[in-house]
Amino acid sequence: MHMPKKFVAVIMEGGSPAHPVTRALATVRAAVVLDTIGRLHAAGVQRVVLATNYPALAVQASSLGALIHRPSGVFHFGRVLQEIVRDTGAEAILCLGGAAAPYLTVEEFRAIADRLQKEPGLVLTNNPQSADLTAFAPAGAIFSIEPPAEDNALATLLRDQAGLRCELLPHSLGVHFDLDTPTDALLMSLLPYNGAIVTGALASLGWDTGRLRAAISRLSETHCEMGLMGRVSPQTMALLNSRSFVRLRVFSEERGMKALGRVERGQVVSLIGYFLETVGPEKFFSYVSKACDVCFIDTRVLFAHSKLKLSEAERFLSDLGRYDEIENIYLRDFTRAAAECAIPVILGGHSLVSGGMWAVVDLLERLDRK
Repeated sequence: MHMPKKFVAVIMEGGSPAHPVTRALATVRAAVVLDTIGRLHAAGVQRVVLATNYPALAVQASSLGALIHRPSGVFHFGRVLQEIVRDTGAEAILCLGGAAAPYLTVEEFRAIADRLQKEPGLVLTNNPQSADLTAFAPAGAIFSIEPPAEDNALATLLRDQAGLRCELLPHSLGVHFDLDTPTDALLMSLLPYNGAIVTGALASLGWDTGRLRAAISRLSETHCEMGLMGRVSPQTMALLNSRSFVRLRVFSEERGMKALGRVERGQVVSLIGYFLETVGPEKFFSYVSKACDVCFIDTRVLFAHSKLKLSEAERFLSDLGRYDEIENIYLRDFTRAAAECAIPVILGGHSLVSGGMWAVVDLLERLDRK
């Protein structure tokens, strides 16, 4: 397989984490970036560009052969991508968030490049409604669209405004798993596929995996009732139905709420959210424990429904069950009730009920083989 002429992989990773919990996750994300650069080079990708405002990460990535792009002013995803395409003269692009593909294999990276070599006019993505991994050719198509502020809508815009044919990448743990929240990092710490740099970063976290281990253990038992709430896709349900023996109880709502601008416009509506408001968190989780043996909840739908203005740190502390460190009274009570529930309740974001389920299935299959 030959790389397309001027095939460029673009990784974007940055921010300004101030709280210890967000800084800790940022450390793991940076480690993922470095391991991903190594896998891209192993796949034959010669040009890897890292757009970052983290000086230490820039130095480490540069030492691995990555080119560094330092965005100026307020970060705007689409404009930065246009600048990189212009600066590199790229003809085909693979664009991913810093921790979007910690388990995408060398072979999968090669396959993406191969498709773009053979089929220009194509955009490949892991999720058209909320893409964090998008590959396309010709790279110049980025100038035919209104550049998006975030990566979520890129694949859809390339299809609708630039006329590219959009295809989903073949389903796999690598394609779907994304490190977005502390819960994703906890799942990663139970998986055996991490590179050396990521393994070291995960080991340094010291976060408690007890509740997650209890959930996986219960899921491995016969006739487990598994609850899933939030932005749950039909593909996730199909995955669990085909590759596990759990009995599913799913309430799926508000898929694409960010990409469709519903969060921004305050339009998010959740039936579970109304129920939670009506009965309160303690009774809500008491009912959950009567209906399920284990429950995974994409809490961002509930937070958006309630129009809670939460910091990233508060959301992350809730994911970890550290309610005593949360100042927002509603969130503290909700998180405490989840942590004290009679069954293992796992809280997280969209990644928990999408790529996170691929990790859960992988862990269950590994237990089954023992």
